[in-house]
Amino acid sequence: MALRRLPVGRIAAAVALLVGVLVLARGVHGPRWRALRPGLEFAMMTGDPFCQRGSSEIAMLRIDPARARIRVHHFSLAPEHRPLDAVEWRRSTGADAVFNAGQFLPDWTYMGVLVCDGEVVSRRVHPTFKAALVAGSLDGGSEARVLDLERESINPDKPRWREMAQSFMLFDRSGRIRVRNSDRIANRTAVGEDKNGRLVVLVTEGAYTLDGLARLIQRSPLEIALAISMDGGSESQLCVDAGGFRYTCMGGLTGGASRETAADRVPLPAVISVSTR
Repeated sequence: MALRRLPVGRIAAAVALLVGVLVLARGVHGPRWRALRPGLEFAMMTGDPFCQRGSSEIAMLRIDPARARIRVHHFSLAPEHRPLDAVEWRRSTGADAVFNAGQFLPDWTYMGVLVCDGEVVSRRVHPTFKAALVAGSLDGGSEARVLDLERESINPDKPRWREMAQSFMLFDRSGRIRVRNSDRIANRTAVGEDKNGRLVVLVTEGAYTLDGLARLIQRSPLEIALAISMDGGSESQLCVDAGGFRYTCMGGLTGGASRETAADRVPLPAVISVSTR
């Protein structure tokens, strides 16, 4: 009886496809949220296969804007009157968590509109930054949200929000990715608004492309409707100290403040804090 030849090539292709699907599925499995305080949760998520360098872990804060306050801070209004790193900013503000705001120039000038507790620090509307993280609506609207500036406008002379940090849109409600497909990698900070109106802050421990991070978030189980990208690189920072839980990520360096020297910490002229009520 003649032996039947096995389709080795097809089998190998099917196995490779299955492995790829399993890797992708494992990379975006549902996070286990840890309640820190009412309205504030923390979780980690694996970013494989989108991570390009370093740890693929992504730290996440999920915030209920109805139970937590989002504030924007600038060093010119702070008691220290100098840029601080995220650990110093958290100590100074006494907040539950602090993460970096948007981009700035070498002279510490913020590259967009910045409003801190009703005071306009930067009036320049950046023409290509088409998103803003806002909080404290003055017209009785949502407590905090991500604005799509292709659909809504901002007027720094008459701000409708007590807190505002302009940056660029990662992807919008239609699912359109609003960043270029580039091979440039860096540690990243993003803030998404999920379908339930909660904010999710994501800070990567490793390096990602902007396009890769956008696709990862869209394929994750987080149900994020749109997301804004904040500053990246060594400025991508998160410090959490709430409910007996502590976490620090300083541009990829993780662990307690004692594990990092002052030289490791890049100062930030502007940050965003989260405080529960």
